[in-house]
Amino acid sequence: MERREFLKLASMAGLGVVAAGSLSRDAAAADPYTGPLWVHIHAGGGWDPTSLCDPKGASSPEEQETRDAMNRSYLAADIEAAGNLRYAPVGNNAAFFQKHYSKLLVINGIDTGTNSHDAGVRNTWSGTLREGKPGFAALVAGVHGGALPMGFISNGGYDTSANVVAVTRVPDTRLLQRLAYPNVIDLGAERQELYHTEATMTRILEARQARHAAKLEQQRLPHVKQAMSTLFTSRVGQNELKQLIQYLPEEFENASLRRQAQLALAAYRAGICVSANLSLGGFDTHGNHDDSHIPRLDQICDGVDFLLTAAEEQGIADRIVIVVGSDFGRTPGYNQGNGKDHWNISSMMLAGAGIPGNRVIGVTDERHNPIALDPATLEPREGGIRIKPGHIHKALRKLAGIAEDPLVQRFPLTEEEDLPLFG
Repeated sequence: MERREFLKLASMAGLGVVAAGSLSRDAAAADPYTGPLWVHIHAGGGWDPTSLCDPKGASSPEEQETRDAMNRSYLAADIEAAGNLRYAPVGNNAAFFQKHYSKLLVINGIDTGTNSHDAGVRNTWSGTLREGKPGFAALVAGVHGGALPMGFISNGGYDTSANVVAVTRVPDTRLLQRLAYPNVIDLGAERQELYHTEATMTRILEARQARHAAKLEQQRLPHVKQAMSTLFTSRVGQNELKQLIQYLPEEFENASLRRQAQLALAAYRAGICVSANLSLGGFDTHGNHDDSHIPRLDQICDGVDFLLTAAEEQGIADRIVIVVGSDFGRTPGYNQGNGKDHWNISSMMLAGAGIPGNRVIGVTDERHNPIALDPATLEPREGGIRIKPGHIHKALRKLAGIAEDPLVQRFPLTEEEDLPLFG
């Protein structure tokens, strides 16, 4: 494969070439990763927890007809529960929560501190409103997978990495196959023909390696040598991609989140992925809220259900952690277009290794305002604290065992207390 062709394909597939000094860890080939897979699922646009895991129904049929109604789609008396989790009786919520409540931790009343999309996404996934800070997915991949070819996969959401790890975006699995098998003329052909014989390909690789070694000898700056090695690995090292291809399903799911999940699970099983961002938009429902928003929530729940089910089937259920969140929440009450606007109070759902299931943390009142909590017991207490994304990220860092890592300590979360969110 010509260098220009490779770079074109790599760019199209999202496999960007790493610039000098951008990686914090050694760029040499890494051992297969065997720790947990960290999956972030982002509901883009600002979801409505009161239609999901923090239900707030209308008090009467008469109130449902007003703009002040918390929700027009159901009454407070109709709210349902699965174990300790309460959920809105809309869409496919019943099937989802009844199936997975024992695995789910719900955190309600999270104050994102903003109604801005950019700031809300940043705070939810990095734990701070400050710009340029890496998200948790980037940090954990930087610590455990800085040398992996697909350590951090992103399909959207917040993927600022602050140069602690390279971000991989892979929208088309056909391109991955092309990159993994550059010597095959037509991957779809029944009888695969090669551009060069295997002996010729071996000689080509040996010549490239010799040239690379000679060029490295001419350099004295470590960061330049690291960048050269990274580029060389990305140009000629297809073994990791071949491993990934072997784990990809024969057919991909039609649903977007399911397809994204299939790729993340395949990359993880190939030992080349630590964390993955999955993303679904369409939640910024300033008009026609109920009819537009609830089906999107169903798709989020379907994605979580698919991940949990697939992880169980593939024998990695004890090695996956799922975090679901959004920019912020939606207003209590409707606007003139039957929509809901931005509201800074939100929720998050978590499941997987180290996450206590069948548990709810955080309380909101009937108008979806957060109630202060005791930082030690997490029970409501006058004069207590509001849960913020920073609290959750401090707990996630400890859960992942990276809180004391020098790379992570470059991005401290000092503004929030340590809360016993995970026990």
